[in-house]
This record gives sequence, structure tokens and C-alpha cells, in this order.
Amino acid sequence: MSGNVVHYKNSHFDYDWLNDSMYIYPQDRKYKSSLMLDDIILDMDENNKFVGIEILDASRKFKISKCKICEPVELNVNFETGEEGTLTLNLKMTFVKRNNPVIRTVSVTGSNEMNLSPRSTTLTLA
Repeated sequence: MSGNVVHYKNSHFDYDWLNDSMYIYPQDRKYKSSLMLDDIILDMDENNKFVGIEILDASRKFKISKCKICEPVELNVNFETGEEGTLTLNLKMTFVKRNNPVIRTVSVTGSNEMNLSPRSTTLTLA
């Protein structure tokens, strides 16, 4: 399984308070298609590489208030496609609550409906 780490220092982060949706995407890359896993939408580029993410019901998923989720300190996303036809997504987000870091994680597994080749990609937003 080949893997790469994507550091998005020039990423764009948006949080939609009304719909409780979080968007993380690089400003210099465009997506071509999307894949949904448990209300988490993964954006893929023209080469079927992971380039962005949208998290629906974000505060509920991370079990943190909307006030805190709109100001994350760090987000790590690990996306793996396995040879057995599965996709695994692990999200780790760090927030600050009362001047202390709070770490929340979310893990989702689903089927590889797009027949993506086996690989691992990590997206880091800090």
C-alpha cells in the first residue's frame, strides 16, 4: 500500500454554523468526484487522490460544542483503502477548552464503491 502525507498550510477551513458542517480543502486543488462515508464526504481529484473533506453534523460527531468546533487547533485525517474492498477513515481533531487541549476522534469504515487502489493518505491541518 503506497502512502503519502499532505500538509495543507494553505488550506481553506470553513464551518457552517447553521448546518453544522465543516469543510477543509486546499485552495490550489480542485475535486472531481466525492465519496460519502457516514455523513463524511471525501473529495477526490482527477487522479482519485484524496484532496478534501466535508464533515456533516460535525459537532455531534466530535461531541463538542459548535463554539469550539469552529476554531480547531489541529486536524489529522487518515484515509486508507484496503485490498479487501474497504475504506477506513480516522479523524483526530484538537480543540482548546479552558486553555487545555481537547482531542476528539472519529473512525468510520465503509465499502470501496469507487474501486480506489489500495493506499493510505494523511491530511494534516494545523
